[in-house]
Amino acid sequence: MKYNWSIIGHEKQLSQIEKDLESGNLAHAYLLSGPNSVGKNTVAKKMAGILQCENDFCHNCNACTQIEKGCHVDTVVFEDDGESIKIETVRKILERLSMTRQAPYKILLVQSLERMGVEAANSFLKMLEEPPERTVFIMTTDNVRLILPTILSRVRVVQFNSVSQGYLKEKLESLYPERDKETLETVSLLSMGKTGKAVHLMEHPESLAEYLKIYHDIQNFFAYRSIVERFSYIEEMAEDPKKIETFINILTHVVRSQMLERKEDSPKQIKALSKINEAAMLLKKNVNVRLVLENLMLQI
Repeated sequence: MKYNWSIIGHEKQLSQIEKDLESGNLAHAYLLSGPNSVGKNTVAKKMAGILQCENDFCHNCNACTQIEKGCHVDTVVFEDDGESIKIETVRKILERLSMTRQAPYKILLVQSLERMGVEAANSFLKMLEEPPERTVFIMTTDNVRLILPTILSRVRVVQFNSVSQGYLKEKLESLYPERDKETLETVSLLSMGKTGKAVHLMEHPESLAEYLKIYHDIQNFFAYRSIVERFSYIEEMAEDPKKIETFINILTHVVRSQMLERKEDSPKQIKALSKINEAAMLLKKNVNVRLVLENLMLQI
């Protein structure tokens, strides 16, 4: 490929994006969809850099430097802060996009578009329908089912997926040849096919230690922990949003692994996966975190 996207895998998706950029078939709105931690936000930011840099994404000019730091005047970045996106915020963003541009494009990067409520989404839809000249929307979502159909019909969806454990391990071995096999095996397992997560765990030992702790905690849940112990654990977990995401991801992995080990889809495990997915969707909607997790503990 022409550009260094700094992520593992997704060659087909990246080739299509490069083709759009090079052929003049650029869509005015892209939605990068797929599981969290697979590289969607990295790709979105790289796309902005390619479009705004007048020196073929040189990484050295003011535009490239400013986009990397998140302070480019014509590239508006709306990061996922865990809060829902209100209509007042959308109006302020759209007002900024309407200002006279100084760069080749006006670009809006929105992480986790599913956080946008119905009222905010309807306001945002008007801009998608009639965008200002040379304006590009690049958005990401972990769950395309939570996006309004009217918005989906006006964007070009690029689907990113998790990769196989074997493929991920092979790539990590080539990127980190000095690391021991046990660490590579563990990271490949715990990353659950999420390439961005794998790189993060390889480069942050403290995060890997936290992942391992939660992994063992969850195994204990299924082995012998009482409801009282589960609730006590959840109460502590609910205070840290990052741990909650990790908990849900690893819990999903453990249940799926149990199904693979038994080589059958038991009704109990299918129900557990359904309840975990339901809880994950509720947490995205900012429902009471502790209540959602306690309810989940009662049902699995």
